[in-house]
Amino acid sequence: MIVNLMVMRFIDIYIGIPLVYIFCFLTSRSRRRIFSASNRHEHKKILIIKFWGIGNVVMLLPAVSALKKKYPQARIDFLTLAGNRSVSDLAKIFDNIYSIENISFLKFGVMVFSNLAKLRKINYDLVIDFEQFARFSALFTFFISRKFTVGFNTKNQHRYFAYTGFVEYDNNIHMSKSFFSLVEYVGVDAQTTIKPLFLNCDESSISEIEVILREHDVSKNDFLIVMHLGTSDNFSERRWPVSNFANLADRLIGEFNTKIVFTGLLNEGPEIKEVWKNIKNSSNAIDLSGKLNFRQYVSLIKISDLVVSADTAAVHLAAATNTPVAGLYGPNTPLLYGPWGNNRSLWFYKNLACSPCITNYNAKTTKCRHFDGRGACMKKITVEEVFDALKNTYFNNKTTK
Repeated sequence: MIVNLMVMRFIDIYIGIPLVYIFCFLTSRSRRRIFSASNRHEHKKILIIKFWGIGNVVMLLPAVSALKKKYPQARIDFLTLAGNRSVSDLAKIFDNIYSIENISFLKFGVMVFSNLAKLRKINYDLVIDFEQFARFSALFTFFISRKFTVGFNTKNQHRYFAYTGFVEYDNNIHMSKSFFSLVEYVGVDAQTTIKPLFLNCDESSISEIEVILREHDVSKNDFLIVMHLGTSDNFSERRWPVSNFANLADRLIGEFNTKIVFTGLLNEGPEIKEVWKNIKNSSNAIDLSGKLNFRQYVSLIKISDLVVSADTAAVHLAAATNTPVAGLYGPNTPLLYGPWGNNRSLWFYKNLACSPCITNYNAKTTKCRHFDGRGACMKKITVEEVFDALKNTYFNNKTTK
């Protein structure tokens, strides 16, 4: 069973913060020479660290690409959770990928110490920590590096002094830009527009998806929409009501004869079943939740005409395959995590007085306290407004593709 995310965050806060203070001050790490503009080196061995979130990994790839151009001879490795390995492989940008399983506390602990020992021996001259608030990654960076380290100074998170240099985290810019600011700090030229690094979908995976779609009577002439229902267990209030997805699918199928593919994780099967209870035009709908491997899923997004998703990895995978996406937001703000890279993408956000309630300043640990009940911000996004926006943007009053 995967280690509970909220338990991990509890440990990260109440054990991680004291450990950062203890190790940094006992070793005088906080008084090490600052890694300033006049002090930059021609780095040969660079380690990138980002543990949480497939979408976050996608958003940091442009920064790594720019870093590779700045230091073309450098070895650039990546340390992440095992669940992010597939998207890291598809990027084809890292020389080596090291991962940690979090299927149990025992497995997690064993892999933490084995990776620490292994990576410390490599003697990296630069380690960049892309985590926004986790003390766990700051400690990893602290113990692995013997030279320069860079990370975020995020308000209230008690971690910046673990690095030899840091960037002030800005909660008012898109995360892709925030990630890019870390490599700007080590000498990469600033960019006003951050473009996604496109993922390399192999032909075999695309062919497999095309076969699956043909089996469900989907042709290349059909307007294909992927609707991703879930948001994993990471703050479930980000989910749009399942009945809304069903109603939106019915409207799109009924008026434009679209084909809809519903996707989600294997453990999100109950949401799919609920869709099937509510949908009327099920003959044009397909359930592929939990039935695709990661490469197939990315290939499905790539060949689709549109993705409709709540605030989760599907939004950023669409960006990395140049597929338009309609993102649905409530607890998070699209200012930070919205669709990017494709100018035909849309987002929906009500900006309630309590929104956004999960931020990198509170380590995304808050609870919904809206007086209308949990998930009120997502429920206020109506099927009618989403349908009208999709109609005006992608269909132009045509009845078929």
